[in-house]
Amino acid sequence: MYMPTLRILKCRRWILLAVTATLALAPVSGCGSTATAPTGAALTTTPARPVSPPGTVLVTGALKQPSPVTIDQLHGMAMHAVQVEFQNDKGTEHHTEVGVPLAQLIPPTALATQDKKHDLLSFAVLAVGVDGYQAVVSYGEISPDFANKDVLVAVSEDGKPLSRPRLVVPGDVKGARYVINLIELHVSRLTPA
Repeated sequence: MYMPTLRILKCRRWILLAVTATLALAPVSGCGSTATAPTGAALTTTPARPVSPPGTVLVTGALKQPSPVTIDQLHGMAMHAVQVEFQNDKGTEHHTEVGVPLAQLIPPTALATQDKKHDLLSFAVLAVGVDGYQAVVSYGEISPDFANKDVLVAVSEDGKPLSRPRLVVPGDVKGARYVINLIELHVSRLTPA
């Protein structure tokens, strides 16, 4: 009878030792470590993006000088008006958008380019809304030397001022790249993995 009791005590010690070792080796949450999901996929935590004040858009990323731009600064730039039509869940929308062309707000000279042939074609602009919604426009689409699309950072729609600027992509069949309540324009250089 004494033996089974001893065996149970030794088993409990091994369990306690195994639990202690597992906890000691587990990564500490919030230290930038990568965890593994039950399916084997790696999980990483992303820091929350800063939310700019209403009417301010952060222009960040692969630029010579990232900076914020306010709605007042946008009003001081040359404005363009475009008529847009796009499909959404409710049907077809028609609007008059007024704003600053994205290529004017982020000119080719602002990009952190390298001495390569047509290097600006390696860049894209990620528009981020206050709700986290994101859409990408390649720099070749907006460049006056290439597609020259009149993509706007709009400050008014149908004659009404917007509280936050909006990315407007004329010519898109669906309005999915229209990013409302714009808080950031993040420029990235795209490279193969």
